[in-house]
Amino acid sequence: MTTLRHEIRIEVPVEKVWAALFDLAAVERYNPMVASARWLGERREGVGAGRHCELVPRGWVEERVWEWTPTSAIGLEVAKSDWPLVFMKWRTRLLADGAATVVSQEMSYRLKFGPLGPLGALLDALVMRKKLDASVGEVFAGLKRYLEGAQRT
Repeated sequence: MTTLRHEIRIEVPVEKVWAALFDLAAVERYNPMVASARWLGERREGVGAGRHCELVPRGWVEERVWEWTPTSAIGLEVAKSDWPLVFMKWRTRLLADGAATVVSQEMSYRLKFGPLGPLGALLDALVMRKKLDASVGEVFAGLKRYLEGAQRT
């Protein structure tokens, strides 16, 4: 299993960051890898809510909420995808810091081909870990631009 950690300070109140994360379909506004997102089912909040994302340049993923602590934490996991994953799960935490918010995330995943097998380890080391690490960094930067830009308008 591989674990990645990220953190960023966003210069908006924690309630505004939560509002962006709370709206699962809004991910298409700040995640450059998401071409479009839609809700799965009728549930729009809480554990069990989900989304389907069409990805750039291709591919798809369905994610569902496994943790929901308003203005404090949201956890999501990949329910289905065309990625070579056994599982992927992350928790995003929000911490008020004056008028700003510190957003941190811990993501864990395991690739197909066996966690200790040479092919899985090689694929993770050469491709997946670097790509996911860079992608999460881009998502955090996109969330910051999206929220701080909305703050100015």
